[in-house]
Amino acid sequence: MPNNTAHLTRCISATLVALSLAVGANAVAAKSKTYTLQGNCAQLPADRTTEFHGNPMTSNLNLAMAGNQWVVFDHFMQAFNEYRDASGEKGVDLTAIGNQPRTFAGLQNKGADYFIELIPPGQERDQIKSGCMLLGNEDERNFLPTSIQVDFDLFTSTNYNLMQDLARSGFVTEAVPYIRNQLTLLTDETNSSGIGTTPDETIDATLDLLDPNIRVSEVDHINEGVHRGINAMYQRMDEYTRLNGSVAEVAALDAALALVSDPQPGSPAETRTIEEGITTNFNLATNAACHYTGHASIPDGTLRLCEFAILNKANTHETRVHHVETPSRILAGESDVGPVWVSELQLAVNNGDPVSGYQPIDEVNVPVVYSVAFLATMSNKHKRLAQLWYEFLLSPEGQQIYLDGGFTALTGTEKGERYSFDNDGNLIIEQFTP
Repeated sequence: MPNNTAHLTRCISATLVALSLAVGANAVAAKSKTYTLQGNCAQLPADRTTEFHGNPMTSNLNLAMAGNQWVVFDHFMQAFNEYRDASGEKGVDLTAIGNQPRTFAGLQNKGADYFIELIPPGQERDQIKSGCMLLGNEDERNFLPTSIQVDFDLFTSTNYNLMQDLARSGFVTEAVPYIRNQLTLLTDETNSSGIGTTPDETIDATLDLLDPNIRVSEVDHINEGVHRGINAMYQRMDEYTRLNGSVAEVAALDAALALVSDPQPGSPAETRTIEEGITTNFNLATNAACHYTGHASIPDGTLRLCEFAILNKANTHETRVHHVETPSRILAGESDVGPVWVSELQLAVNNGDPVSGYQPIDEVNVPVVYSVAFLATMSNKHKRLAQLWYEFLLSPEGQQIYLDGGFTALTGTEKGERYSFDNDGNLIIEQFTP
């Protein structure tokens, strides 16, 4: 059994569809109430309820989906409705998601029997574990936020730490990978700030992110699971620059990092520390993720680009739902650049929005894999529909919807493996031979 650290440094392989369906069927059949609700309620600003679809009081399928899938999810659920109808479940309203009347009566319709959340998976994890979500407006006067309770049936995420955490708490026993995505740096249409230009685009982008004149829209480092992938990309960009850049470029990188080695006045790091009591260590020299230790070619203690370096900049904006805030800020001219998924850039381009993007080379921008898991909170009455939805997600038709939206398929070398969690939440990889 591989250790967790080694496992998280590689892309997790995917099960063949036939195997995945069998795993899913067994997972549905084997669920039992082995979990205990725990922890504080998840929290979300009230204006992010646009990321909620349906009515949890009447739904027959509750989905907690990693938020960036919203770019394809209206098409996916429309197609699933047709798949469901063809399977023999008649009477399905094919305008179930996104088009149902926003009235109490409309939400009671058959077509609204899904409840779907498309928000950062870290918040969904907290909601699954606690059984509740508080919706407020982050105004200190709003001392009576709305609370909703949902027993979710399935959870999807790119963050395996979240799956492991849920496994340790009895909410998940196994998960199946199904699609890939990659990060990009979103800019305005003409890339007017010159992010990632010549002579070496990766080195230039690394220095641009630290430029005090460049306004970065950076993700929430606590609740948005994508922050781990972004942080890893930043670390690799720094290493690439040090190993391939000129003496002057490396010196410029060191100087830029020195300026943000601690939170600047008015930075997101300072604001969250003072106003919210966040205990994150934003000091680059003492945070292991932000300096080098044990590298063959780079001296120990050398400061390293990481997410906290960006959050220490005074003109950085820290999002709460990055796939909504970052594109809107760039379109409004409030930010110059921000990390998003390629699928989110593709949607904006498809919609005719005046945006562009710089995608770092694969050497520093490693693709991530999404996985799906059945949850112990699933009710018995939802099992049939949950299994049907799971089958469609892994079907060629379901996969094609994701591919059309800018996602990428699991590679051939990734197929043929499955993974599960033991009682301690450790990952177990097994090879499947059909």
